[in-house]
Amino acid sequence: MTRITKIEKSIIEKNLLDNFEKLMPTFYEMQSSFLSDVYKRYGDLEGGHIVISFARDLHLEILRKRENDLTFNLSLENFWNNHKNVNQNSRKIINIARETGLPKETTRRKLINLIKKKHIKKIEKNKIFWEPVSEYKESYIKIIEEEISSLSKFIYEQGQVLNLNISFVKIQREIRSNYSFFWYHYLNFQLQYIKFWQESLKDLEMLLIGLQVQIQTINYLNKQTNAEYSSLLLNKLPKNINIQNANISATSISEITGIPRPTCIRKLEKFVKMKFLDKDKSTKRYFLLIEQLTSNPLLPAVEGTKKTISIFSNFSEIVFKGLFR
Repeated sequence: MTRITKIEKSIIEKNLLDNFEKLMPTFYEMQSSFLSDVYKRYGDLEGGHIVISFARDLHLEILRKRENDLTFNLSLENFWNNHKNVNQNSRKIINIARETGLPKETTRRKLINLIKKKHIKKIEKNKIFWEPVSEYKESYIKIIEEEISSLSKFIYEQGQVLNLNISFVKIQREIRSNYSFFWYHYLNFQLQYIKFWQESLKDLEMLLIGLQVQIQTINYLNKQTNAEYSSLLLNKLPKNINIQNANISATSISEITGIPRPTCIRKLEKFVKMKFLDKDKSTKRYFLLIEQLTSNPLLPAVEGTKKTISIFSNFSEIVFKGLFR
C-alpha cells in the first residue's frame, strides 16, 4: 500500500514524459475517438464543447447526492434515473464563454442552434440545461461504454509502466460503478484541454485534424528502430528516418473524424500555410514539418504537448486514488 500512496501527479507526469512513445499513442487515440464522437453527435466541435460543459455540471449535481447519502448509486447503469432526478442550476452565457474560451456571441449563436436541435433544453427564459433524450438512450450508453474502454486502456497502460497491479477489467468496472464521479472529472479535464487548443488555434476542427497527423506520425516512428517521438519534438530524428513516409490523406482523416473531406482539405491547407505541415504534390498527402515544431510561433506544439500531459496527469492521479481508495 505504501507504493500506491506515492502515485501522485508529479510521478504520473514524469512517467508520461519518460515513456512518451509507449503511452501517448493510446492517449491520442482516446482523444481522437472522444472528439470524433462529439463531432458526429453534434456536427460541430464548438457546440459540442458547450454541451460538455453542461454535461460536466450535470454529473457534479449527481455527485452531490453523495453528500447526504454515502451509498448513493453513481453507476452508469443508474445514470438515466439519476439525471432525471437532479436540479440543474441556470447558467449565464458569459460564464459558458469564459469556461470554453469561445467568444460570447459565438456561444450565444451555438446555444440557440443546440436548443433548436434539442441537444440542450430550455424550459424557461433563463433555465437552460443538458438532458440526454430518452430515445437516444441505447446509442448514448454504447458511446459511453466505448469511451470508458478507451479511457481504461490509457489508465491501464500507465499502471503497467508504474508496476501497479491493476487489471484492465477492474478499471472498467470501477469507472462504470462510479460513473458520475469519474465522468465529472474526465469532462472537467477535457474542458481544460479543449479550451487550451481553442485559444491556441481558434478552430477546434483543426485540433481534431492535427491529432490524426500526430497519430500517423507516432505510429510510423514506433515501427522504426531508434526513432522516438520525443526526438521529433526536439528535431533530432535519426538520419535514416524519412518523415515524409508518415503521411496521411484528407480522405482518411474525413473517414475517421466524420469531418467532410472538403473541410479537411481546407484545414490541412491552412496547416500548410502555417508551415506546420507540408504536402506531397504527387500523392496529395500531408506530413509534419519537423523543423517547425519547436520554433513555429503560430502553433505551440511543444508547449501544447507539455500542457496536455500536465492536464491529464491531474486526472490520472484522481483515477488512481479512486481505484485504491
